[in-house]
Formats: sequence, structure tokens, C-alpha cells
Amino acid sequence: MTRAAPVLLVAIAAATLGRPAPAAQEARPAAPASDALAIIVNVSNPVENLSLAELRRILLLESQTWPHGRRITVVLREPGQPERAEAVSLIAGMTEAQFERHVLFLTFRGRVGWGPRSIRSAGAMLRFVYNAPGAVGHVHVSELDGTTKVLRIGGLPPEDARYPLRRRTP
Repeated sequence: MTRAAPVLLVAIAAATLGRPAPAAQEARPAAPASDALAIIVNVSNPVENLSLAELRRILLLESQTWPHGRRITVVLREPGQPERAEAVSLIAGMTEAQFERHVLFLTFRGRVGWGPRSIRSAGAMLRFVYNAPGAVGHVHVSELDGTTKVLRIGGLPPEDARYPLRRRTP
């Protein structure tokens, strides 16, 4: 071993002190923010944060007004679109068919006059929420354009690795 080798080893050891071991880094990889489902509202909506339970009650049409009194308009992608199925699964823990039966039951019982609005694309979702002060919708973080407000869910923004509305990968 040359005289420079021990100095190099000491420098490498000093540089890595305080860093977690590679196994610890692998234990909790951060998912990309683009995998998150952003819950969006009109910029005039004073709500900043919802718990996952509150968001579920809104999606299931059990909560129909915002705390400030404005009527909530739930907006989802059109039936059959994977984005709709993903949102229903992540938020309500239901399949699309279960969700449709739930909405039909509420309508039949007279608890709601109509179900969620259906929107064809992410761009149309952003435009609708931008123009409807009581609307709440969803897009993936990568589709955001700055025209709507993104809500925190459980106090966490979509960029946080612990954010509850991330795509589930097999």
C-alpha cells in the first residue's frame, strides 16, 4: 500500500460520516411526485387541507358543502377511464362499479340530486375547476398548470413521500 492510500481511505470515511447506510436508503425510496394524485380546487376556495377521511366523504357525496358554505361539486374523469378508477380506488377504496352503485343508491334514496360531474381529460378538469368555485377534482401532479389550488391531504403536499394518494405499483 502506498503512503497516499491510507490518506485516501481516511478522506472517504470522513466524507461518508453521517450519511445513512445504503440499506437504510433503500428501505424507503421516495416515489416521484408525478405518481401522486393531486386534489385540486378553485383558487378562491379557502380550504387548504383535508384529511383522507374528509376527502372520502366528499367523494362519496356524504359531505355536500365546504366549511365556508359553498356547495361542493365533485368532478371525476369519465367512467371507464383509468384515472377515474385510480381516484376512486385511492380515495374511497372502491372499484368503479361499487362507486357507481353507491351513487345510484344515494340518488334513489333522495340523498343527492346528482352524482359527480364527468370530465373527459386532465385539461378539461383543470378548466372546469378553474371556473367553478365549489368544484373539487383530481389530476396527476405532472398535469398541473398553476390555474388551480392543490390541497394538502392529511397535512402533506403531493411532493411528500408519505402523501397518501400515490399510484400503486404492483
